[in-house]
This record gives sequence, structure tokens and C-alpha cells, in this order.
Amino acid sequence: MIKKIQIKIALLFLMILANSCVSDEGNYNYTDINTVNVTGIDKEYTVYTGERFKLAPTLKFTKDDGTNPDRYTFEWVAIKTARNVISTKRDFDDLVKLAPGKYLVYYLITDKDTGVTWQQNYFTLNVVSAIYEGWLVVGDVDGKARLDMVSIIPNGTTRVINDVLDAAGSALKLSGKAVDVECFGNATATSTAYGIYVTASESGTSRLEPDSFAWTQSQNIAYESVGGAFDTNFGVDFMKSAGAGENLIYSNGNVYSYVKVQQVRYGLPNNILDTETKPFNAAPFIADNQGYSSPPVLFDKDLRRFVRMNVVKGNCSIMPPVVGSTTVLDWNNTNCDLVYMTTSSYNSFENFAVLKNVTTGKFHLLRFNKALAQTYYREILNAPDFDKATKFAVSPDSGYLFYAVGGKLYEYDNGTQSAKLMLDKGNEVITYLDCNGRANKLYNKKLIVGSYGTTGKLELFTVPPVNGDLVLDYSYSGLCKIVDVAYRAR
Repeated sequence: MIKKIQIKIALLFLMILANSCVSDEGNYNYTDINTVNVTGIDKEYTVYTGERFKLAPTLKFTKDDGTNPDRYTFEWVAIKTARNVISTKRDFDDLVKLAPGKYLVYYLITDKDTGVTWQQNYFTLNVVSAIYEGWLVVGDVDGKARLDMVSIIPNGTTRVINDVLDAAGSALKLSGKAVDVECFGNATATSTAYGIYVTASESGTSRLEPDSFAWTQSQNIAYESVGGAFDTNFGVDFMKSAGAGENLIYSNGNVYSYVKVQQVRYGLPNNILDTETKPFNAAPFIADNQGYSSPPVLFDKDLRRFVRMNVVKGNCSIMPPVVGSTTVLDWNNTNCDLVYMTTSSYNSFENFAVLKNVTTGKFHLLRFNKALAQTYYREILNAPDFDKATKFAVSPDSGYLFYAVGGKLYEYDNGTQSAKLMLDKGNEVITYLDCNGRANKLYNKKLIVGSYGTTGKLELFTVPPVNGDLVLDYSYSGLCKIVDVAYRAR
């Protein structure tokens, strides 16, 4: 009986509610608001970091004739672990500056007249690293430093990325002029991280996170020194690494060493003899001589002598005494200025040095092996404009000495003591010349030529034997005015 009474009361309540609604009909005016229908967006896209991504959806509004282009605001929001607004344009047409990973991207449209925001269903954006491997090129654009990259994707695709720090979303901002870029293993004494270092004259030398190119202030090379030996914006002129975890740096006439296995970190200058108390002014060249297993070699500009380093003790000693002659150089009394010096993998790692006699003005080529035994010392003959040369390199296959004068490239054969013109780039200037032994096997014996006309160009050549013509293997244009090049290996 009670249950029937409850049912009757409920029915009565519904009837009263219905009557009240009917009786209130016509008291309100309902107006449809402006809405939007979005089409043209797929469920998933894949893009490389730093690559321009374009997406132009079709928008159809129900109550807008399109006469006011400023009626709406737009947001493209990428979400991985945090919310990141990646564009505020109607159509997405921007470089993707996101770290590699999978993102959910939402497209939001706000009608400023009504304040209503529409959020479209997300699509998946797969961001793939475009900086996985390739050539890092530091140079100048309008007198300011910029880091570019010739990126080599694992699928074989190659692309030039201008201002790769900006494209990767790195916090590092280079200031001043371009100086140096280096890549090598075991960057610091407390880390196994791969080392990518870039230097500009004002911002100093900074180590990038090797996969994302991320950077914080503590990644300045000053933080790798002992007891604050370097200023926070300390910059190198160049770096050398004979092997993993063994680095030498040159800065303003001083040389510093770091050896991971011995926990030796950058500190006091190493350019001081073990029998002397005052550092000497080191020439801007280091023959790394395969490093820890053999002593690196420096040149004392003050007394014009070669010296050998002890990277563990952090000092130098005199070279083994020899009697000078027309075919042997007295290490300790050269009477020469050092023009160029490097270690080449030629002939089981020989060291090459170009010297200019201060009395005669003549140039000589010196070669010596890891044991510091001289294998060649003769005057450089039949080499046009050698006194005007600005860049040098040694072929690891043939031992040919290459030198650049303006836009001309010569190959000097120390066997025939004569040079051959190999390239004439006309109005272009050769700004970089080297062979990079730390590149992968596809590139580590190539001659690398950087030139500049209206933009920078990077070219890689095969050096044939018997003074054969150079063979161009790779060419990349649209770069900065190249100052230095390094290979980001894997």
C-alpha cells in the first residue's frame, strides 16, 4: 500500500514539473552560437627536429562570413610531459623545435566575439632526431657566429640545417665570431658522455648535450677545470683529442691537458719546461702524436724550439738532441718560425711540420714519427705562392701536403718537391682545409674543403695517388662562412 502511494506521489511530481515547463514555454529566446568544423588534419605525422612542418586545415564556421580576419585566435599545443605552445598561427607553418619523441598535438580556436574556444581532437606528432649524425660547421654570418649542420639521417637522407642550435631548441646562444667546433668521446673526467664543443669569441667554449644539443651554463668548459682555473666564459682557440678521454686545448698561447684514466683535469698551463720556471709562448699547433702512448709535441715561439709534453705531469721537456744538417733539423735550435703542424695517420701516424727559416725566408717540410725520429727534412721547392698560403692539410693516404691561396688549392708532393694546382675556385675563397680522422670510415680519409662566395660550401674529395685529379664525392652549399668543421659520429 505504501509503495503504491510513493509511485502516485512521484507521478504527480513529474506532471507538475511538465506543466510548469509547458506553461513557461516562450519565456526565453534561444540563439545558435557560432561553431566551427575542422577538416584536413590526419591522425599522425612524422617530422624531423628543426624541419619546417606545414599543416593547413579547412575551417568552416556556421555564423561567420569571413570578413573579419582578426576575429579568432589560434593555438597549436604539443603535450608530452608538459604543455608547449608551438604555434599561434591559423595554419601551422614553422620549424619544429621539439626534442625527439611522441607528442599529442591539440588545435585550439577561440572566437573573440563570444569567448568560446573549440578544441579539436589531438593528432600524434612523431618528432625524429635530425641531428643524429653528420658534419657540424661553425662559421660567421654577417660577422656573427652560427653553427650549421649537414645532417645525415640513418636512412641515408642528407639535409643542411642552418642555425642548428635554434632549430634544435638549444638554450645556447653564440656571441662574437666563430672560432672552433670539436667532437670526441669521453668529454669530461666525470662522465662518459660524447663531447660536442662549440666556441665563439665572446660566449666562450660550451659543451652541448650530444643528442639534443641542450645546454646550461654549467656546461661551459670552465666547469671542467680544477678549482676554477678558467673564467666562466673561457674559450679555446682549438682542441685536440688523440683518443677517448684524452684532450688537449690551446688558448692564447697556452696548452692545457686532460687525461681521464689519470683523473687529470684542466688546470695550470702545460707549456712550461720541467727545468724552467716560466711558461713559454706556444705556437698555435699541437702534434698530438697519438697522445698518451706517445708524447704530444709543441713549439716554443720564444726560443724557436720543439718540445715534448708529459700530459700526466703537466709540463714539457726538451727533445732528444740531434746534430743539425741539410737533412736533419736541430729540434732545440731551429732558427725557424712554425707555420703549420699536425699529426696524420699517414705512414702509421707521422707528424708534419712546415717551418720558415727566419734568416733565409725559405720554407722547409719536416716529418717525424711517434718515437720522435725525423723521417724527412727538406726545403719546399716549386710551390707557387707558398708564402701566401693560409690553410693546410695532409692526406692520410698519400702524405701530400695541401695548401690554399685565396681560391686556389695546391697539392705538394714532397717526393718530387713540386706542387700541382688542384682547384681554382675563382672569386671564392677557401676558408677551411683539413682531413678528419675522427669521421666514420666513409669520410675519414677525404680532403675537406670549405669555401665562400655568396654562401659557404663544404666539399669532400678523394685524393688519388700519383698526383691524380681530385674526385669530388660530396658537396653541400647554403652554409655559413666556414671557420671550422667537426664530425658528429655514432
